[in-house]
Amino acid sequence: MGPDTVRGTTRAATLAWGVALVPALILALAGCNSPSDPTAATPASGGAAPKAPPPTRDDADMVTAFSARMAGQPGPVDLKFKLSRRPAVGEPVDIDLEFIPHVELERLFARFQAADGLQIVSGAETQHFEHPARGAPVGHKMTVTARTDGIYYVTAIVLADSDTESVSRTFSFPLIAGQGLLETPAAASVADPKQAPARP
Repeated sequence: MGPDTVRGTTRAATLAWGVALVPALILALAGCNSPSDPTAATPASGGAAPKAPPPTRDDADMVTAFSARMAGQPGPVDLKFKLSRRPAVGEPVDIDLEFIPHVELERLFARFQAADGLQIVSGAETQHFEHPARGAPVGHKMTVTARTDGIYYVTAIVLADSDTESVSRTFSFPLIAGQGLLETPAAASVADPKQAPARP
């Protein structure tokens, strides 16, 4: 297998992985322009307050970030995100994030990393949240700038400390900048007989 074949296979795999996560990002972008619901119910006066606040309209527009543990038992915390608008190359864009604790925690902290070509301008780390309420979203804002068109991934490493254990959980979510991942002719040129060297 030649180097062109390897590069073509790698690019094809990258494109397939990016396309698989694009629907989640489209949902997040669609939520940015969703009108507010004037018929949303307001809390009734009197009675006992619920343990966890009901989701707001903004919460409903957010998309849950991917974590490898989603297939199994739920972890101590989940992460949701929403873009303020579709990212344009060279222009900062805000990302609204929410951490939702599912257990009683002593502390909550997160650090973010971005793929090459995507710069985190601000919000690379959260503050140390002390005793976040179970079920109540904890907000954080991050600003990023893409240097070129492409599909990038933001990774969040979340540390959740309870009175019995300390858990580290990794999340990731895609971000499409500009025209996204452009199709390249590398794979086609390898299979094109016109590109093959002529035999003597």
